[in-house]
Amino acid sequence: MNDFSDLFYTIFSIVIFSFLLLQANSLMLRNDNVTVDYEYEKTAIALAQSIIEEAKSLAFDENLSADDVPNDFKAPGQFGSGGLSREDFTAFDHFHGFNETVATQLGDYDITVTVEYIDSEPPFDPVGGRTTSKRMTVTAGSVANNDSATLVYIKSFF
Repeated sequence: MNDFSDLFYTIFSIVIFSFLLLQANSLMLRNDNVTVDYEYEKTAIALAQSIIEEAKSLAFDENLSADDVPNDFKAPGQFGSGGLSREDFTAFDHFHGFNETVATQLGDYDITVTVEYIDSEPPFDPVGGRTTSKRMTVTAGSVANNDSATLVYIKSFF
């Protein structure tokens, strides 16, 4: 073959190979992005879960010797730590309004917590008065990645 057909076949092969290599590279890059996002999300979930685990071990309310349940429980407007440090929290609702920035290997995470009384029956909507159920909502979000996780835990007096 004295014509240029071998040269065209070679160039065509290089172009096809380059296209396939570019697609493989793009696929690997997307996979890396998903893996990094997963790590940020996993860390956010772990931080939020650690707050919930700590709060689960605390008393439902400071007024546990109440004769008139739930009317003797702390009023919703009194939720919060009342100036206590986290180590001194003794009741589930002390975490209400808790904010913390935690430094991890992936960067800083902002953690916010809210606690509210909820209806004891589904759909567990917030109520203005006292009930025998409280809901804790913990949001942990990465400052660097804007990726966050919100976990909810319901604690019942009974």
